[in-house]
Amino acid sequence: MNDAHEPLPDPAAALEARERELKLEVAPDALGRLAGALRERGAAKRGVAARLVSAYFDSDDRALKRAGVSLRIRRRGRGYVQTIKLGGAGVGMFDRAEWERRARGPELALSPGETLMLASALGCEPSALPALAPVFTTNVKRTVHMLERGAFVVEIALDDAAIELAEARYAFAELEMELLGGTPEELFALARDLGSVAPLRLSALSKSARGYAALDGALGRPAKAGDAPIRPGMTVEEAFVAAATDCVVQFRLNEDVLLAAPEPKAVHQARVALRRLRSAFSLFKPVVSDARSEALRGELKWLAGSLGDARDLDVFAEGRLAALGEGDEPEPGLAALADRVERQRGAAYAAADEALRSPRARGLMLDLAEWLAIGPWRADAETADLRALAIETFAADTLTKRRKKVKKAGEALAALDPHARHQVRIEGKKLRYAADFFADVFVEPKARKRQKTFGKHLTALQEHLGDLNDIATARARVRGLAIAAAAEGDGDAAFAAGAIAGHADADARGLLQAAGKSYAALMKAKPYWR
Repeated sequence: MNDAHEPLPDPAAALEARERELKLEVAPDALGRLAGALRERGAAKRGVAARLVSAYFDSDDRALKRAGVSLRIRRRGRGYVQTIKLGGAGVGMFDRAEWERRARGPELALSPGETLMLASALGCEPSALPALAPVFTTNVKRTVHMLERGAFVVEIALDDAAIELAEARYAFAELEMELLGGTPEELFALARDLGSVAPLRLSALSKSARGYAALDGALGRPAKAGDAPIRPGMTVEEAFVAAATDCVVQFRLNEDVLLAAPEPKAVHQARVALRRLRSAFSLFKPVVSDARSEALRGELKWLAGSLGDARDLDVFAEGRLAALGEGDEPEPGLAALADRVERQRGAAYAAADEALRSPRARGLMLDLAEWLAIGPWRADAETADLRALAIETFAADTLTKRRKKVKKAGEALAALDPHARHQVRIEGKKLRYAADFFADVFVEPKARKRQKTFGKHLTALQEHLGDLNDIATARARVRGLAIAAAAEGDGDAAFAAGAIAGHADADARGLLQAAGKSYAALMKAKPYWR
């Protein structure tokens, strides 16, 4: 950290001071165990526990947040420190430019250099910098330890914290490790070691991002994918890191919801996040393939699979089963069948919860964060030119290839069997995720217009194929339910299962016709990337 009495003279100088932190979430009652473990490993306590109260500033329209800027004034004891952080996006491992100096009090008083820096980040003239005011507060009881092992020096903060708004308070606990000397590999090794003392989870949010989420009412709720993470002008390497980080953040936010309570929407969005991440691995495969990437992809497939049964039963219960109960006279045996499904659903959620709480799942997220930050793929001489390529060129080539795969797989769509149709759906998903990742790469008005048309037809095709896949999954589900019910002499439940299968077959015919029309429209739509 740069702790100066005076502001740096110009914005560029701020980039000389960087903060490299690994942030991990922990249960508040585990902070004491971690403190003891740190002392056992030779860490020295640096002073006494301190109370840190930080006010975060932004404009009414959250201009700083949109620009990836964090601005706070922190009170510690009787003193105040102002901090500006640039480039706050990350997951677990945060590497940010930081500009820190003493402040005279809790009121914001920007120097000319700081004003110029913020205006540059917002893309406006210094005179047009919007009015900034406190938007939320963090209240942290922090205990700091210093660990030195030769060249490896790390400052470890144990934070018992809360986000404070006018109407609510959100408590959480974190372990922050700031690398002061040594290598990131040593930092991750220490995190794995401490993970044997108490369950540690990769933090998806900085304190400022957590505060904004609380302010928006999004904290602790299922999280959809946000805006496209890739921007024009990025290199291919930067684009992959941005896309993968966005997926990991989405997964972790939904995982936190599921760890608190079962939630069908969170299951769905957690699986979407993992599918997006696996698609990113596939789309960027020429760039990211290394000794670790295939193992990570395998683990991501396992984790997604651990949520699959819960998601399939959610869709079945809230779709086909619920539809059978509509009307004045529900099908006989519906209640018995619903009871069977709920028992299966409970078991599926229990299995998913066990997987999410496992050291394997926690370790996977930490492995991903390390690999994204310092994996072998980032230093491979053979892919250096491709990693440095402009994302516009890579995105256009990728979208062209993915469109060709959908075209080839979807020929004679109406005549395909369910397995072959599912392959069309898989190729369509990869194309859609690619289109979503690269949504903001092609910004010309003509491209935007074509993109809207292309996206409309691609979304329609995916929805129809998804419904057809749900029907195929439902057929297998009701077959098993009917056999089990019949074996137990529950004829009404078996009849209800048969009725669901009949309704599904009738729906499939219409969906297949609609999918064919959407496929034809998609193939006629002009590619917007060339």
